[in-house]
Amino acid sequence: MIEPMWTVTHFLASILLIAATGCASWFMKGEPAEVLVTNVTPLESTAFEQRLQVDLRIRNPNDFDLLITGIDFTLALNGKKLARGLGNTGVTVPRLGDAVVSVQTSTSTFDLVRQLLNFSRSQDLSYEITGLLHLKDGRLPFDNSGTLLDKGQLSDLPTR
Repeated sequence: MIEPMWTVTHFLASILLIAATGCASWFMKGEPAEVLVTNVTPLESTAFEQRLQVDLRIRNPNDFDLLITGIDFTLALNGKKLARGLGNTGVTVPRLGDAVVSVQTSTSTFDLVRQLLNFSRSQDLSYEITGLLHLKDGRLPFDNSGTLLDKGQLSDLPTR
């Protein structure tokens, strides 16, 4: 006969093992990487879809290399979701260094037009990027925001 305490102990140990292997980033030492948007370039478009190239600078403040195997992110401009990006390009971000990764993504042409109609040259062009860095041994979440263009740099845009 199996003792109930033995079964409960095995069950809890199994749950802990599954959680630990699925969340290797929980045990990562050091600081999280910083992901910054450095450029957004329009590519080809159709009536319903706009392709974009998003250039990201990944900064590693740690004393060890980050072996990145992919990235999954959501990009918002001025508080409104613009695009979701997925990339499987591998890159090693050196210790105390950075690397630039370019990811091609797409957004709805309607979402892009809505962004343009709501934009005013009297405001900054700000962004927020959230997502996951896929590493050789797990995943690291990131969340960052910044300004792509200050309102003073947008003087050539027409007023609405």
